[in-house]
Amino acid sequence: MADGRKLVVVLGATGSQGNPTAKYILKNSSELFRVRAVTRNRSKQAARELQTLGAEVVEADFDNVASIKTALDGANAIFAITNFWDKADYDLEVGQGKLINKLAAALPNLESFIFSSLPDGREAEDGKFQNILPYNAKSAIWEDLREYPTLAAKTTVLYVSFYYQNWLKYQAVFGPQKDENGDFVLSMPYPSSASFPCTWADDTGVVVDSLLRRGNKYHGKTVVLIAEKLTQEKALSTWAQGKPLESSIMSGDLPDLHSLALGIKARFEQVSPADHKKRMMGAGLPEHLAVCVTELSENLMFEGETLFAEQLVQAKDIIPPGYNLKSWKDYVKEEDWSPML
Repeated sequence: MADGRKLVVVLGATGSQGNPTAKYILKNSSELFRVRAVTRNRSKQAARELQTLGAEVVEADFDNVASIKTALDGANAIFAITNFWDKADYDLEVGQGKLINKLAAALPNLESFIFSSLPDGREAEDGKFQNILPYNAKSAIWEDLREYPTLAAKTTVLYVSFYYQNWLKYQAVFGPQKDENGDFVLSMPYPSSASFPCTWADDTGVVVDSLLRRGNKYHGKTVVLIAEKLTQEKALSTWAQGKPLESSIMSGDLPDLHSLALGIKARFEQVSPADHKKRMMGAGLPEHLAVCVTELSENLMFEGETLFAEQLVQAKDIIPPGYNLKSWKDYVKEEDWSPML
């Protein structure tokens, strides 16, 4: 805090949550906070952009104790996140999270620890979903964090709901697939009427900044980022009509068939969990990961019960007045869908 500003260390600073967090703080709160952006590769374009905005960009690897210790040194606040999908290894993610906890707990000047986590899927539907590995890993990391009472007392847990961006980033798992006719089919192991919380991952930034600005107000609390509750049938319909060209607009409503601006058709299809698992294995996932993503997909329709629980703090209630969390409709209009099409 040499210049009077507090040092915020952002882990995963080129990732889906860390990058918008670092950017938002740099653009909106640079008078209060310095940002140290931690990444494995500082030559990435996203890392270079953060440096241009004024971040101290440092390289560190979660598997390298010395590098993470150096990255966290002097932190007044930490945004902590681990990524199961980086290596798709439960034990590796848990080990990385435990290392972060241990090092953070030893920092003498740490005031706030924001832990990006996920609700334990094993607690939903009477324990039906035992194999959602990313959720299970986050729960194990949280249990370990609680072994450090002083750190836990200054921790805010952040749940970020299902990303809009998952359709593109993980299209093989969550996005529509082209069938043999060139049409798009969104096949999921839940009914088209099932709805669940969703959000634009980039809005993580305003939430973390709002938490940091409030000091210890939300320590010991769990904050949930949700923009809207959406059925995937509705999401598909909005996507299909997202960037219409006058020549391609169809008149009338069809229950499960929609016209894209490029003349592509799309529909929702409910499949059994067994068939969904089979499709995931056909896409190249090993069986344990196919089971994982199938249970994850099924669990989504029950997440509303968890993420809207009365004891949780909704992010929309703590962000600045006038800031609107991005809707799916607006996201669809602004996103570049060419990689999918």
